[in-house]
Amino acid sequence: MFNGSARFTVACKRCALRLAVDRIRDAEAAAMADHLRTRHPWLCLPDSAALGEVFEHFRVMPMDPDDAPPEAA
Repeated sequence: MFNGSARFTVACKRCALRLAVDRIRDAEAAAMADHLRTRHPWLCLPDSAALGEVFEHFRVMPMDPDDAPPEAA
């Protein structure tokens, strides 16, 4: 999900997954929820999870434009 206009790093609090995004759209939020359901099934994230339920398991940090993109997990 990295492109040259990435402004944020989104990191799973439970593992090493990190994404670089310019903003979080429906597709990114869905990928984050899918990650939690696949890699951390004991969280029992419902199919209709609210955005806040997904975000509580991730850190969103501003990205320095000079930083290299995160390694793919």
